[in-house]
Amino acid sequence: MRRIGPTQRAFAAIVLTILLLAGATPVLSQSIHDRIYPAPTTPIATATLPAGAERVAVHTSDGLSITGAAIAAAPGKPTLLVFHGNGSSAMSTLDWFAPAIAKGYGVVAAEYRGYSGNPGRADEAGLAHDADAFYAEARRRAGGGRLIVVGHSLGGGVAFGLASRQKLDALVTIGTFTSLRAMVPKIARAFVSDRYDNLATVPTLDEPYFLIHGLADDTVPAAMGQELHKAAYAAKRPGFSLVIQGANHHPDGALLAAILEMIVAHLDHP
Repeated sequence: MRRIGPTQRAFAAIVLTILLLAGATPVLSQSIHDRIYPAPTTPIATATLPAGAERVAVHTSDGLSITGAAIAAAPGKPTLLVFHGNGSSAMSTLDWFAPAIAKGYGVVAAEYRGYSGNPGRADEAGLAHDADAFYAEARRRAGGGRLIVVGHSLGGGVAFGLASRQKLDALVTIGTFTSLRAMVPKIARAFVSDRYDNLATVPTLDEPYFLIHGLADDTVPAAMGQELHKAAYAAKRPGFSLVIQGANHHPDGALLAAILEMIVAHLDHP
């Protein structure tokens, strides 16, 4: 029997409650949207940034100005373009990746529409526009240096989508699901318009792919990471998968920094 995780139980509770209401489809859709995108509301425009960081405003192809944050790379070090999970923010990205920043890595902490005081409403198509804009900015900042795209959880879906539109230097996902609809109970799937079909994207990748998943992840089951790994192996994608014993949905930042060093070494000497 398949185990139902806390995220799936939360979706099920919403669906079973709201389906009791006659004509509740718009309410149901909004409630599910808010569960998928529980956007932090603290404005990044007025947030206190860590030393060396600056706010970065990008302009999307559909006319929005989205503010994220960035820290420049030390000479000769790669830049990381990081897409955070659904309940996180660009500010929390800088905190989580502080050990990597201390090693000289640059970070462009992408933010999403509807998050952290940014305009717009989050959805898969909109986040794709945001990703494209932040990718162009990160590529500019990286100059001739290496740019590694990192996606955590929902941000892994954003990163996979970017990889389907751009050839990246490398793609790293952390705690990422096979598809968004696979994360919700069947009764709710008809109300989930966004797909983030990461499993289908894996065989189409044309860049090195590195998968990281904590074995104690109770948000995105490690079995989903295994499915992504199997798809990458079957498609003979370059890169490797790494599972972390005892790690939850947010592996330790210092450990991630060490793993990034391993990834860069692999890219330098495949």
